[in-house]
Amino acid sequence: MNTRSLGIALVFIAGCAVGGASARLAVPPASAQQAPPGATRWEYVCVGTSAEAEEMTGQANLLGAQYWELTATAGAYDHPRLCFKRPKL
Repeated sequence: MNTRSLGIALVFIAGCAVGGASARLAVPPASAQQAPPGATRWEYVCVGTSAEAEEMTGQANLLGAQYWELTATAGAYDHPRLCFKRPKL
């Protein structure tokens, strides 16, 4: 048995011996249900508009007056969607 094989075998045996202990060192997976205290919750809305600047501006101003913030645009050039978010009330 060469030195490399012996080293791999020793690491394997050591890993098996402390396998249970190493589980305590792992970070648990994050969950949306476990938000940190004081974290902001958000609500979202997306609206479809025509590509006319006046209509998009009107939609953005209407939602902006209700404290919505534009976060993304999506969709085809001639029928864009405007996506907004705001802190959950």
